[in-house]
Amino acid sequence: MTRKQDNGGPGVLASWNASVNNRPEAIGWDSVWYEWEKTVVPFVGTAVFLFLKTPSRKGLTKKEVSEKMKRKVFEKQMGIFGIGGRKTTASVRLIRFRNLVCSFFVLTIVSTANSEIATFEDLALPAESYWNGSDESGGFASGGAYFNNNYNPTWGSWDGFSYSNITDTTSSGWTAQYNAITGSGQGGSANYAVGYVGVSQPPTITFDTAGLVGGLYVTNNNYAYYSMLKGDAFAKKFGGDSGNDKDWFILTITGKEADGVVTGTVDFYLADYRFADNDADYIVNTWRYVDLTSLGAVKSLEFSVSSSDVGDWGMNTPAYFVVDTIMERPAFEYIAPYTEAGINGYINPDDHWRHAGPQDPNAVINPIFRGWATEVVSYQPAPGLAAQWSDPNMALGPVAGSNVDIVSLGDLSQQQINQGVPPGQITLLFSEPIRQGKGYDFVVFENGFVSSANLGIDFVAGQMFAELGYVEVSSNGEDFVRFPAVSLTAEPVDFLFGTIEADKVHNLAGKHPNAYGTCTGTPFDLQEIADDPKVVSGLVDINDIKYVRIVDIPGSGDYYDEAVMHFDPDTWPVWDCYANNHPIYDAWDTSSVPLHPSGGFDLEAIGVLKEQEYSADIDLNGVVDVFDFELFISALHSHFGQPNWIARCDLAEPKDLVIDLSDFAVLIEQWRKTEQWRD
Repeated sequence: MTRKQDNGGPGVLASWNASVNNRPEAIGWDSVWYEWEKTVVPFVGTAVFLFLKTPSRKGLTKKEVSEKMKRKVFEKQMGIFGIGGRKTTASVRLIRFRNLVCSFFVLTIVSTANSEIATFEDLALPAESYWNGSDESGGFASGGAYFNNNYNPTWGSWDGFSYSNITDTTSSGWTAQYNAITGSGQGGSANYAVGYVGVSQPPTITFDTAGLVGGLYVTNNNYAYYSMLKGDAFAKKFGGDSGNDKDWFILTITGKEADGVVTGTVDFYLADYRFADNDADYIVNTWRYVDLTSLGAVKSLEFSVSSSDVGDWGMNTPAYFVVDTIMERPAFEYIAPYTEAGINGYINPDDHWRHAGPQDPNAVINPIFRGWATEVVSYQPAPGLAAQWSDPNMALGPVAGSNVDIVSLGDLSQQQINQGVPPGQITLLFSEPIRQGKGYDFVVFENGFVSSANLGIDFVAGQMFAELGYVEVSSNGEDFVRFPAVSLTAEPVDFLFGTIEADKVHNLAGKHPNAYGTCTGTPFDLQEIADDPKVVSGLVDINDIKYVRIVDIPGSGDYYDEAVMHFDPDTWPVWDCYANNHPIYDAWDTSSVPLHPSGGFDLEAIGVLKEQEYSADIDLNGVVDVFDFELFISALHSHFGQPNWIARCDLAEPKDLVIDLSDFAVLIEQWRKTEQWRD
């Protein structure tokens, strides 16, 4: 039997390996490239054609691609590109698609490296000082970007951007407007930029060259931070005297093309007091990374702020923010093979059905879910767990995206592990069974989060603070099959300052963030266990899964993965399985948290997914569109184990762990197809 995950990465493929390495004679590429030369070259240019003409690592076989299918695929390509066939009406969407084709193919040719657009370290400043535009130059440049500034010499006031290196984090009020609450730039650097939304032009960053912006780091300045924390003569204390007021302060970043056309917006909460539990309320006081890849290719970024505290004269909260380290690519890139994205718990229908924070005004539960756990069958936490985290009913029903809407499984100390005390576990029942279908089948939500700061050797910005768990399923409540997992974290991590690289983990729950405005869960595909003896014998029916069990993994290294059932990416192109299983490490021992013993896996919800008919809907927003095209091009010509590999881009059947033009043909075949659950 062939075991292969539809979406998230390679499962057991041993028997399939031989067939891939002995494929039938491939179609002659001359005829294929003749068609491509007629359709693609006039559109994206000779350089793109030369790039595409480089043969990929696998051929299209006669059996897989008939001449009839080839013609059909190329006709669809021409239709999308507006070349040949029926005349295509010009539209903004088509123009954007055309631009994406050009820009992403060129990007693939010329660069795959991360780089920083601006860090402000190239700006000279005396110690403990700032520049606010008093020279009336109208702005400043750093790296490959220009930052506007509007200075009024009559009033000595400014808006737009200034820059500073002040380290004082205790001063408050208007005189502390140039102070970052962090006391330094991102990563401990000296300089940072302060943005202020005044009455002139909004703070705007204009790039030397239009392109993709991975993201940037943001935080509050002292003036806004202490105003929200304590209140002042003009603005209220966030939360009010009772602490129950649902206050918020949002930074909105708008991407624009050179002609001013808006490509999209990204909202980031600099403060959020809307949680049911006041302990979850926060005001940002560290550097937080904001992902801007959803904006696509931009020429400029425009900034605005909004607040719940509004009076007769407008917003009362000081309209400041601080930025640093603008990235041309994401702040960190995957360096390990397991890059499957989490499933969004909430989406915004007004923003292409992409991720939304649970508290966002337009947020709705992702309609890709068709059900949730309905009953607690059993719950056996580790000894010593605090009562406040011991209500198993918290795991029932839809995901809430709350840090505290969880039931904990508890953690084990080394002494308890040595004594053979079993890890905590919980078993949930589903009134509507989980079935093996196309794509992922169910999703587990923990409450881990992505670190926003470097606080030690083991606590790294961009990595996951994760508490991992095994996932097991059953049809009858007695016979369970465990998903074979991989964990490549090589060394123990400290529990207080312990983060892991999520892309080194596969088939373990808890690897995706679900906290602080991000709500994603870890997906599982029942096809991964199709060859398990209990499934083959019929003891477990993957088309009638009624029970899911989560078992905590104390991250001491005493518990192991089942890596020998998965391909080792370092064996490319032969594809052999890992030689050994690996110890599993995560934040441990969290049971020693003072006052409120907790720790171990914190389960928030388990959701059942509707079938995903179209594999080319790579981002799972329900339609095969430009966003999927972006992801695909970023992974084109990669194979399992390479940094730009994305498992969901391996579209053609049988899957071969290589992303090439046969996968692109599937993308074109399914272009603009919409899932029924999105209608």
